[in-house]
Amino acid sequence: MAEQTGGRNYLPLFIDLSGKKVVIFGGGSVGLRKASLFSEYAQTLVVSADFVPELRDLASSSSVELVSMDLMSAPDERIEEFVSDAFLVIPATNMVELNDRIEKFARVSGALVNRVDMADDVVIPSVIKRGGLTIGISTFGSSPAMSKYTRRKIETFITPQYGDMIRLQDEVRNLLKTKVEDQKKRKAILWEILEDRSVWDALEISYEKGYNKAYDIVQEHISKKG
Repeated sequence: MAEQTGGRNYLPLFIDLSGKKVVIFGGGSVGLRKASLFSEYAQTLVVSADFVPELRDLASSSSVELVSMDLMSAPDERIEEFVSDAFLVIPATNMVELNDRIEKFARVSGALVNRVDMADDVVIPSVIKRGGLTIGISTFGSSPAMSKYTRRKIETFITPQYGDMIRLQDEVRNLLKTKVEDQKKRKAILWEILEDRSVWDALEISYEKGYNKAYDIVQEHISKKG
């Protein structure tokens, strides 16, 4: 069931941001947090009169581009220019009226909007990445503290080995396709590897040791078949 908040009907999605542009208005701590996240996925532009030092550091070492501009006195044409080809616009200033103005032009251009001061088109979750595993957490603004608490809880048991296990499962699955014809049998072997504590323990040492443990399980099944 989709999450409904304030009349909005949110569906969690994973979106490919390759080649897309994200524009953030505001160079404070909120703008920094948003830029730190989106710079890993998309072309990220931050427009503001001032920038916190950490944002300047980020721009010097990543794909973040900074544009210095007094947004309060900026003509409409300049704001329209910034949002015209944006996929997502984030009004992150500390002035509601200015955020309203930016949102208006973003909607005319067809961009999605993520307001930091109210619910809007897009809610940005707290993200946990473990290799090929991505988890998004959100309370849709109802309780940022609960979102942070939940993330900390999840991070205690979703260890980096989860990413290694995803890689291992993918490699072993491809191996099994060449050695085991029965799809149900392949699935059973993969589950056995997934639930084998010795494989997880070996992954804590190195990926190679984990893979070798999994390979031993595969070989055991193949030998039985023979």
